[in-house]
Amino acid sequence: MATPTTTRLSANGTLLHRQLFVLLRQQIQSGRLRTGEQLPTQDALCREFSVSRITVRRALADLQAEGWIRNEQGVGAFVTAQAQVAPKAPAVGFVGELQRVLAETTVKVVSIARQRCPSAVAAALGLGESEEGLHVIRIRSRGRVPVMYLDAWIPPRFAGAVSEKALRTKPLYELIAGSAKKLGRVAQQVNASLADPVVAAALKVEVNSAVLKVERLIHHRSGNPLQYMTIWSSPERSRLVMELEAEDIDSMNAGRLLHDVGN
Repeated sequence: MATPTTTRLSANGTLLHRQLFVLLRQQIQSGRLRTGEQLPTQDALCREFSVSRITVRRALADLQAEGWIRNEQGVGAFVTAQAQVAPKAPAVGFVGELQRVLAETTVKVVSIARQRCPSAVAAALGLGESEEGLHVIRIRSRGRVPVMYLDAWIPPRFAGAVSEKALRTKPLYELIAGSAKKLGRVAQQVNASLADPVVAAALKVEVNSAVLKVERLIHHRSGNPLQYMTIWSSPERSRLVMELEAEDIDSMNAGRLLHDVGN
């Protein structure tokens, strides 16, 4: 029977039973605790994490409610969920990846409006701080599960063909660029973030839960900024996969890890 890594939990703004829930769920997701295996006893978990029996029971109840384990009275808790196995990502380019997402998801247009851009977005798009851009918010889902909350800003010169009706049948990049062949350089950064109430509602996750945040600036082939998009996803449903040549690791082409702290 697998045993969780030794960790002492302490109240730090997150309820103890939720901390224990997350730790045990990670053990299951990674395959450390495997399907059919019995979890440590409640007494063992109490000792391991220095928490009360009530805390352990609440964590196990949450795991059972979400289908990760089953509790057998007088016997113990057993893993029921499969570990997440990452399949090999298909080798497709940026446009191919956009097309894959379009084929696998459905879109809901939340809003389309001309608005003054935030300062950082205006600077990235080459707009004056008082200029308006087209602000497009969408949710992409697989089945009934939302997997991406997309917040896009488009300069007025490229926004003429974008409408809610058009977005039901054509991808946004095609409406603003004309075709995939007219897409140019793409720059993006990826951060861990916390879901604010708007993002949490869109993705159907808890407020302040961890989310993956991707900020992407797409250029036209001519070199002009075409779109500034922010994408939020839940790490429980999505992951960012990259496959690189060794010489590209830690380069600006692949993505350099920068540290925004003082020396």
